[in-house]
Order: sequence, then C-alpha cells, then structure tokens
Amino acid sequence: MKATVHLRRLGCGIVGLPNIGKSTLFNAMTSSNLAKVGNYPFCTIHANRGKAITYDARLRTLAAFSGAQKIVDVEVDVTDVAGLIEGASKGEGMGNAFLADIRGVSLILHTVRCFADDRNGFDAPDPSKAIHTIDNELILSDCAVVEKYVGKVKKTMKPGSKELVFAERLLDFLFEGKSARDFSCKDVQETGWLHGKELGLLSVKPVLYILNVDERSMKEGNAYSKEVEAAKGTDRCLRVCCSVESDVSQMDREERLSFLKEYGRDHPAVEDVSFRAHSLLDLVSFFTVGPQMAHAWSVPRNATVRTAAGAIHTDFETHFRKAKVMAWSEFVTHKSLKDAEAAMNVVQEDHVIADGDVMIVAHGAQRNA
Repeated sequence: MKATVHLRRLGCGIVGLPNIGKSTLFNAMTSSNLAKVGNYPFCTIHANRGKAITYDARLRTLAAFSGAQKIVDVEVDVTDVAGLIEGASKGEGMGNAFLADIRGVSLILHTVRCFADDRNGFDAPDPSKAIHTIDNELILSDCAVVEKYVGKVKKTMKPGSKELVFAERLLDFLFEGKSARDFSCKDVQETGWLHGKELGLLSVKPVLYILNVDERSMKEGNAYSKEVEAAKGTDRCLRVCCSVESDVSQMDREERLSFLKEYGRDHPAVEDVSFRAHSLLDLVSFFTVGPQMAHAWSVPRNATVRTAAGAIHTDFETHFRKAKVMAWSEFVTHKSLKDAEAAMNVVQEDHVIADGDVMIVAHGAQRNA
C-alpha cells in the first residue's frame, strides 16, 4: 500500500530582475500554477506564496523499513517576489512593496537568467550586471535603514559606545557597496544587532543563486551559468531549467523521473533547491518512525534532543524525561523496527541531535495534550 504524504514548512523568497523565470520557478517548486507567467514587465505585482516539499530519500527508506502508511516531509514556505529594478530602494517600480516582501523571508533565492532566446524576446543576458543590480538595491535599502538608526542612537548613546561604533562601521561598509552578510566585527556576537529582526536588514540574508538555464544546459551548464559559478562559487549556485521543471512539476514522481532522465537528470532540480535552502538556514532534519507514520522534523543545527522534542509538541519539551536516538543509516540495518528501537542509544536532555537521527521521546505529557 502506497503511503500518503503530508507536509511541514520553512521559509525563502525568490528574488531577481523582471522576466527572468521567478514565477516559473515558484510554480515548479510548489507543483502549482498559482503564479501568473508572462513575458512583460511586472507580470507579478502582488507576491505569490506557497509551500514546497523538501523531498528526503532517507525518510522514504525509513518508511519502507517500518511499513509506515503515511510520510510527512519537511516543507519550505516560498514567496515569489515581484521583479526588482534599478531604483527599487527609492520606490521605483513599486520597490518599497517588493522590498517589504523580501524583508519577510529568511533566505533569498536570487534567480538569474542564464540563457538567450531571440524568438521569445530574450536577448543575451548579462548575469553579473543582473546580480549587481539586485545586490545594490538591497544594500542601498540597508544604508537608509542603518543611517536612520545611527542618527537616532546618537541622541541617546555616548560617543564610542559599542553599539554605536558597530553601527557606524557597518554603515561605512554598506556605503562601499558591500553586503551586510560579509561584514565582520569582534562585537557582532555581543551586540546581537546584525541579525536582529528589528531593523530587518536585507543584505544580511543568506543567498542561494538559482541559475535559470535552457534545456540544452541543464546537465553541463553554459558560459552564462559558469560565469556566475566562478564568481560566487558552485556551493552557492544551482542550475535549474525553470521551464522544464515547471512543466513536469505536476506529474507523479515516476513519470517525472522518466521525463527528466532524457535531460540527464535523475531527480528534479527543485529538490536540490529545497535541500540547499534547508542547509543555508542552518537547519537539520531528524525523524520519528513507526508503522503508521514516518515523519521528518527540522530544528536549528546544534539543537538538543529536548529542543527537538519541542518541535514535535511543546508539551514534549516541557515534560521531557529522556530520548533514544540512532543514525537513520544504522537504524535500517536491523532486522525489524522492534530490534532497531531496542538498539537505540538512551540520551539525556543536553544531547545534540544530529542530522538524520531517528528519535523516540520519553515524556510525562498527558496523552490528550
């Protein structure tokens, strides 16, 4: 009997210039047609929001091992932000509204067109210029925010105070055209200011570059995608043919895999996007497994088992007693689910959960909690 699939979520925003495939990527990631797609300026005005599954093969292996009837994947919240243009930080092209949409996400999926198609009006792209345009608008927006903050705190803080000095150094750094994520200062951890939500800095957010290539470049890339990979590093880039991924996104998995095999891919590229997003958000997955359900959960890296128990249910954290854990790869080597559970290691509340751990929680919460 095939397990039904239910979902959980996390969050990122698709950002880039107009008409470079953002809404097509959104539809591919969410397996939907929620976002309107069109080759004209500001086809998207109001942000589209949806959910993308983070497909985890480890969870499927655990489900097969336990005979689980239901699979519950971690999910990523996805926001399709309308295209930014030069001057967005000053309100051009409804820039203020679009920047506000970016402010609400935790990770930026910076989408860059890396193909030319004269027949459909797509001339040769300039990916480096496109990236600079978006980066610059985010930095300029942050400059305005930090400048306003510096002016405010100068009225209440003494010259040379740690937070004021930190803010002034950051402002100088931003004025040099550099992103806040690249700023370093020995007082960063002490102030807790750089990543604070109060100011909502945009250029401090982690970025994954989505290189929208044509069908011919899905496997090996092309000169445009290689230009970005060389500048940003392959670990921060993913090649995706957004049109193909969108076309196959609503097929069942077997049909989808068969179609993509013709392009030299053994799985959808949007699955890589979700997984890399999960890692860039510094999250890990752990699993709870049984004959009824195989469930994936997400917690911040270095979280304790007690915190992980709280991800399942807040009462489990409050009434935590102990936990049993085992790496998923070891778990499935046992003869049965019963044998695997019996071999798990008992740990106390300060034990750090590892990515891929299977966990059983012992707690004192009421059954109907």
